[in-house]
Amino acid sequence: VAEEKNVGGSIWLDALTSVLKHVPVMNAIMKPIDHRLLPIVGGKIEGANPDKVFYYLVPDDSMRGFRIHQGDLALIVPAHSPIDGAIMLVEYNNHRFLRKVKKLDGVTVLLQNYDREYNAETCAMPDVNFLGRVVRVEFDL
Repeated sequence: VAEEKNVGGSIWLDALTSVLKHVPVMNAIMKPIDHRLLPIVGGKIEGANPDKVFYYLVPDDSMRGFRIHQGDLALIVPAHSPIDGAIMLVEYNNHRFLRKVKKLDGVTVLLQNYDREYNAETCAMPDVNFLGRVVRVEFDL
């Protein structure tokens, strides 16, 4: 009888893994600290491979002007080239952070942040590593 319960349980687990995915929550040094369950729709999460999607725990208030605060969870989907007007997770000067990206021309981008005041930095595209695009921000009330 115990074996029958295990078989039934594994069938349910197999069925649920095709519609739900444990998405890791990463901290600023890209170490998993938690996970969230997200639905898989059409084999994808927010249009991306479910194994490549992750949450990024926002470490500071540098994007407060864009309504992203410390402790919020930003859902990141892979994007390795700049997307004009998108908020992206970037790596620049050995630091990872969220920035609003504006393409200036074929070789330079503007990385914008807004804590207490607006700030922008012009960077050469080869110097910036684009890790992904923010598609959703979740916060606790």
